Amino acid sequence: MSVAVTLPIKDYPYRMNEIQVMTLLNYAIIEQNGRTKEEQKMTLEIHYPTASLKPHKEESLQNGHLWIFSGALQQPPHWIAPGGLVDVKSSTGQFVARGYYNPQTDIAIRILTHDFNEAIDYDFARRRLHSAATLRHVFDAEQTNAYRLVNAEGDGLPGLIVDRYAEILVAQIHTHGIEKLRSLIIKVLMEETGARGILLRNDSQSRRREGLEVEQPQVVAGVVPTQVAIRENGVLFLVDPWEGQKTGFFLDQRDKRESLRKYSKGKRVLNCFSYSGGFSVYAALTSSTTHVTSVDVSEPAIEGARQHFVLNGLDPNSHEFHIADVFDYLEGAVQRGELFDVVVLDPPAFARSQNARAQAMKAYRRLNTLGMQVLRPGGILLTCSCSGVVGMDDVLGTLSQVAQRLKRAVQVLETYTHGVDHPINLAMPETAYLKAVFCRVG
Repeated sequence: MSVAVTLPIKDYPYRMNEIQVMTLLNYAIIEQNGRTKEEQKMTLEIHYPTASLKPHKEESLQNGHLWIFSGALQQPPHWIAPGGLVDVKSSTGQFVARGYYNPQTDIAIRILTHDFNEAIDYDFARRRLHSAATLRHVFDAEQTNAYRLVNAEGDGLPGLIVDRYAEILVAQIHTHGIEKLRSLIIKVLMEETGARGILLRNDSQSRRREGLEVEQPQVVAGVVPTQVAIRENGVLFLVDPWEGQKTGFFLDQRDKRESLRKYSKGKRVLNCFSYSGGFSVYAALTSSTTHVTSVDVSEPAIEGARQHFVLNGLDPNSHEFHIADVFDYLEGAVQRGELFDVVVLDPPAFARSQNARAQAMKAYRRLNTLGMQVLRPGGILLTCSCSGVVGMDDVLGTLSQVAQRLKRAVQVLETYTHGVDHPINLAMPETAYLKAVFCRVG
C-alpha cells in the first residue's frame, strides 16, 4: 500500500535509509496554485512498512485508542528500527492506522493518525500543534501565561509534552518515534508560538524504558533563562525551567489552586507537600488574617515558597514554613493537638506501576488519616493523588474508610481531574492520572 504526499524534501522528518522499506517510487517538480519555482515541491509516493493485527484487535483503535501492545500483533516487525513509521492493518488486510514502532517496549506501536491519506510530515506536525495551541486560547494572557501546550496522547502526539512559561517552551520527548520527529517539531513550535526559546528536558528516567538515553537539559532554539516569571490566575510565580520539578511547575493544579481561595479566607491553612508554595500563596492572598503553614522536605522548595510570598506582596514572616517529612510533621501535630481549618494533601505519586499500588493505598490511607486528625470539625480537606494506577473511586474509597475509622462525617464538595490544558483522549482513560477532592469533615 502506498500514499502520495506532497512536501518539501527538506521538511521530511525521516532519512530514507532509516526506514528500510520506505522507497522512492517517483518524483516530479510540479506547479501548485501559481506558486513560484522556489515554492515548487516534490511529490513522493511512499510505501510504509506494515504490521498486521490478530483478529478483532483493531476494535479499540477504531474507537480512538492510540496504543497497540506487542501481543496484539500477528508477527512483530522486529526488523524496523525503533521509532520507524508503520501502517497497521487488520487481520483481513484493511488499513487501520499509522504510527511508530518500538520493538523494545510493551506498547509496540503508538498511533499518530487513523487517516490513510495523512502522511507524517511537516503539515501533519503543523496541524497537530496548531490544534493544540488553539485549545489553549481559552486562557486570558493577561491573567495566565503558563500552561501545558501539548499533552501527549490527549493532543494526538503520544510521547510529547510541551509546557509554556510566558515566552519560553519546555519540551519533553519520551519515545523513539517523537525523537525522530524532534527537529521538525521544534521548527513548527517556533513558527506556531513565536516563543523566545525552547528548552528540551529529556532528563526523565522513563526514556530508558524506550531505549533512549537520559540527557542533560539543552536549549534547542532561541534563548532560555534560568528563571522565568509567570502569571497564573493573576498570581505571580518564578519558574526554574532547567532544574524545577517536572518542567518547572505543577501546571495541572491551576484550577484546584483557584478553587482553594473560597475556602481559605481568614482561615488557618496547612499545605502539605507544598513544593514552591502554589496552594500556599493562593490561600494567603485571600486575607491578611489568613495564616498558612507550608511543609515540604526540600529546603530549596521551601525557600522558593518564601520567595513567592514576597513576589506577591505577602510577608513570609507572618506565615510558617517547615522543612520536614510530611508524615513526621503531621504525627507531631497530632501529638501536639494542633488543628487547622483547611488541610491540603498534594503528595507526589506513591505508585508508578501496578506492582506498587497496594503499598501506595496504605500510604494514602495513612496520609488522609493524619490529615483528618489535624482538621477541626467542619474544616475543609483537599486531598489529591497523581498516581495513574489509583483511580477516583480509590480516592473516595480511602476517604470513606478513614472517615469510618475516625468516626468523622465527610461531605464531598468538589471533585477535579485535569485542567483544560491537560486534555485526555476519551478512548484512553488509562492516561488520566490526577484526582482531587474537596470535602468538609465533621
